Amino acid sequence: MPGPLAGFNVLDLSAVVSGPLTGSLLADQGAAVIKVERTTGDIQRHVGSSRNGLSGFFHVLNRGKRSLALDLGRTEETAPIIERLTRWADVVIQNFRPGVAARIGVGYDKLAAINPGLVYLSISGFGQTGPKAGERAYDPIIQFYSGIAAVQGRIHPEHPEQPEQVNMLILDKLTAYTGCQAITAALLARTRSGNGQHIELSMLDTAIAFLWADTAADLILQGDGVDARPPIGAAGNVAQYADGWGTTMTLSDAEFAGLCAAYGLQHIAADPRFAKLAERQRNRPALVEIMRTEVAAAARQMTIAEASERMRSHDVPFARARKLSELADEAQVHHNAMFRELEHPVAGHMRDARPAPHFRGTPAEPGGPAPMVGQHTRAILTELGFGTRIDEWLESRLIAESEESP
Repeated sequence: MPGPLAGFNVLDLSAVVSGPLTGSLLADQGAAVIKVERTTGDIQRHVGSSRNGLSGFFHVLNRGKRSLALDLGRTEETAPIIERLTRWADVVIQNFRPGVAARIGVGYDKLAAINPGLVYLSISGFGQTGPKAGERAYDPIIQFYSGIAAVQGRIHPEHPEQPEQVNMLILDKLTAYTGCQAITAALLARTRSGNGQHIELSMLDTAIAFLWADTAADLILQGDGVDARPPIGAAGNVAQYADGWGTTMTLSDAEFAGLCAAYGLQHIAADPRFAKLAERQRNRPALVEIMRTEVAAAARQMTIAEASERMRSHDVPFARARKLSELADEAQVHHNAMFRELEHPVAGHMRDARPAPHFRGTPAEPGGPAPMVGQHTRAILTELGFGTRIDEWLESRLIAESEESP
């Protein structure tokens, strides 16, 4: 189905996670995306569980795209191809280390001179300039540099200063979602001005902007006269029950009173230190200790089903801990039609998750199977007018193509 970005063309020069996921999100919303990758393929093809040489991770990062395998390092030879791709494109995505894109002839200034309406996204670890701009930056590195690991470390009462890594590529993914939003905003601006623009986006900036609203709430107000409270951090209360794990979260006074009643611990809600939200915030260390002792002991005496029913009867938000493998069979997830089954021509049977937004006016579906290396090289170059040179370029290894059918 045509999505909200149908009619827009995206040239994806990126690799690994943050850039490719940005392109995949745009493809999911209907954009036509050409992935330009090295002739040996994006390294991410081989990361994670795979079948017949293609990983499930790579599929999600690159579904809905066409693949053009091209040796971008041979700048003079690729220049005519890049020029025609640039004229075709509305958007370019790249996540080379700062300075590399310009050096190989795909920097913003050169491409914008060819197509002034181009929306060009540059993704980096630390930023395009500055003292750390040239350093390698993977997700865990930025987690520690930005303070995310320190925030996670607050969950260890015995070692509150011990940082802890979030066990996912959270910043790669957040940067991709931020990049996708920035691109669509720039395309909207272009409808008014007619001009494209260069968007610079770093994982570091994404991390800090994402952190600041809640985890740094005690740092937002600067100077004197501040009624200081601990930052919210992880506001849920994780508890072990007789047959599993679950969590509750309370904000209002009524919810907190309901939580205490569900556990048969009404005296906690009656304690002046905890009866009101402001007092619970002010006395949070004492409340955390009670949660770790009295509340934890009460939780262990009931099953997940009992806890769920008690919380529901007192209107307290509650969820049991679910494994990823359970989600497809969960009633609400099934109702939301969150997953789809598909057959990849090479990797076989797959299950992936659809894009989260529902576009009621311009329905969008997740893109088709991720391409093999150079699967569309011949078709794309023919469309660009280079049909007579394809065999020559294949012989010289400037380009590559897959024998797999689209």
